[in-house]
Parts: sequence; C-alpha cells; structure tokens
Amino acid sequence: MLSTKAPFLTAIAISTAMLVAAPAQARRVTIPFNAANFSDPLTIDNPYFPLIAGSVYTYTADNEDGCEVDEVTVTADSRLIDGVTTRVVHDQVFESETCSSAPSDLTEDTLDYYAQDNAGDVWYFGEDSFECDGEGHCTRSEGSWIAGENPADALPGIIMLASPRSGDTYFQEQAPDVALDQATVTAVGVRAKMTRDDAFRQSYSNCIVTKEFTRLEAGSIEFKTYCPQIGNVLTIEHHGKVVRSELTAVSGIATDALKFRTVPKH
Repeated sequence: MLSTKAPFLTAIAISTAMLVAAPAQARRVTIPFNAANFSDPLTIDNPYFPLIAGSVYTYTADNEDGCEVDEVTVTADSRLIDGVTTRVVHDQVFESETCSSAPSDLTEDTLDYYAQDNAGDVWYFGEDSFECDGEGHCTRSEGSWIAGENPADALPGIIMLASPRSGDTYFQEQAPDVALDQATVTAVGVRAKMTRDDAFRQSYSNCIVTKEFTRLEAGSIEFKTYCPQIGNVLTIEHHGKVVRSELTAVSGIATDALKFRTVPKH
C-alpha cells in the first residue's frame, strides 16, 4: 500500500468531516466476471454511481497552470464489450487560466465504458483515451484498454460495489502492464464539505470515500468522495502535488432526477 504525506492527510480530514470511527482493515473483494450476470446492463442506478443518459457533470479545480475543467457526459450511446452492452461516457478535460471549456483548451478526451450487473455492482470495461493539445490535435494514450480486446487478457473491473463497506479493496482496471487501478473504501457515512464558492452544493451527507492507487505509478494516489444519488462530488489528487476537484454543475436529465431520489441509509 502506498503512503501519503501528513499534510495531504490533513487536507482530506478537513474536507470530509465526521468520518466514521476507525475504518476496517482492508479486505480483498473479488467478484468473478460473467456476462450472463448482466440482464439490464444499461440501467445504472447504483446510488453512489448513477449514470443517466443525457446528464452532464462538471468538475472544476485550481492548479499551477490556472484552472482545470472536467466535463463528464453520460451519452445515449452503447458499445458491446466482452459480451456485455456498456454505456458510453464522454469525459473531456480542459486547462486554461480562466476555467474555460473552449475546444482550444482541450487536454484529454476519453470514452469510458460502464455496465451494471444484476446485483447492483457497476463494472468498468475500459477506455479509449487521448491526450490533446486542443481539439483536433489528439494522440491515443498508452493507458487505453478494452476488456477482452486490448490487451487480450484484460478483464472488466469494478468501479463501484453494490454495498460498499469500509475496508473493501477491489480492482477497477485489470489490464496487465497497461492499467491496474485499485480502490479501497476508506470511510462510509461521511459528511463532505466543499470549499469552492461555485460548488454545486456546499455539503453532502452519508457519502463514502475511496482511496485509488496503482502499482504501475508508485506514489500516485487519489481520494474520491461519492455521495448518494449523485455520484462523485470531490476528487483530491496526489501526484507529487495536491489538486482538489469539486463538482460545480449538473445539467441535463440528472438535474430533475436528483429532486426525487431518496438517500439510502447504512
């Protein structure tokens, strides 16, 4: 397990108030992949990772170059991967001095593929990822992978468990030598407070926090906060520096859907 510096852990503690008492010891969660377990894979309604086609989530972060804007669009498109019909999510990252999402500021352009199994676990089937110097000037990233195709021995991973418990550890990506991201649920029942004036909401209740890491990139860690009926609201990256990205806008179909959803209780 990778370690973090004390100041970074302090930042995490401040940003996510009222964590549950000491988290449980890490335990490996392994769910065998079987395409037959996906009867309705495009209905992704896991409370901590809902994907409603037509929804757009915007995340904003201040960094050393100015501002980073990440726009995540849940498309109506699908793709058959490893025998399962997956939902296509379009993720675009823009960097500029003024929090712009102009095409000329595009730095990353990715298509991610997700599906939900019959138990409510959300699986990750890979990504087509590109590094860009503005729209139209993109090259395929070495981190791209597709389950069962590239590499041939790549397997789907789990992006969110149906019933996450503190200490649960699982593979999110299983593409040998390409992508081997893992996540550990570090806390549940969290009240998360945002710091940006333009945050979508200033606080969220009953959230979970995960620590994401990979042995392919030692020292690279992300803490993500997922909240009921909305999904990821906060990411704190530690890649030699600390970058805090908060949810600043939700548009499309999810905007109305959020008004009617109830918060699950642990």
